[in-house]
Amino acid sequence: MASLNDNLFTTLVNHSIQQEFGCYLHTPWGALKIGITSSGLVALVFEDGARAKTGDDSVFRAPFMQWLHAFQNRSLTEKWSQLAPQGTKFQQSVWRALLEIPLGQRVTYKEIATRIGQSKASRAVGSAIAANPIALLIPCHRVVPAVGGTGNYRWGAQRKLALLEAEQLERPDLHQLFQ
Repeated sequence: MASLNDNLFTTLVNHSIQQEFGCYLHTPWGALKIGITSSGLVALVFEDGARAKTGDDSVFRAPFMQWLHAFQNRSLTEKWSQLAPQGTKFQQSVWRALLEIPLGQRVTYKEIATRIGQSKASRAVGSAIAANPIALLIPCHRVVPAVGGTGNYRWGAQRKLALLEAEQLERPDLHQLFQ
């Protein structure tokens, strides 16, 4: 059975399924629930509490990590085509702008607002960032207030700080966030 499931992630992404398929990945930052449909990755959310105490994720981990390697080496347009977050056009424009933030870099809410041509919409950008359904891959944790500090994070300020610190390592790599 394990050999059948070795390509589970690839199979789910490449085949038409009518409803969301979900499973969990364990990371140093907590359990991530992954939602996949035929449109692509729709959710990657930290799930704390009882549901986060799931069993072995090894069947899913290997193909996900292969997909992640390919994902991080794609262009912005190709990355976006692999993701299918549900949101308004404004939210999606913000989330797409977040994909442009390099690993280990930080930008402000105002910078994101300017990038999407809405320079006076910093608060709306903050709301869109808070609604981001794909943690880590759409890197909302890299957005910080202009006045300093880390700001808020949907999954907790301590987790955001830990992610930002992890990305400051000598040679940061997207894989390290999932190890």
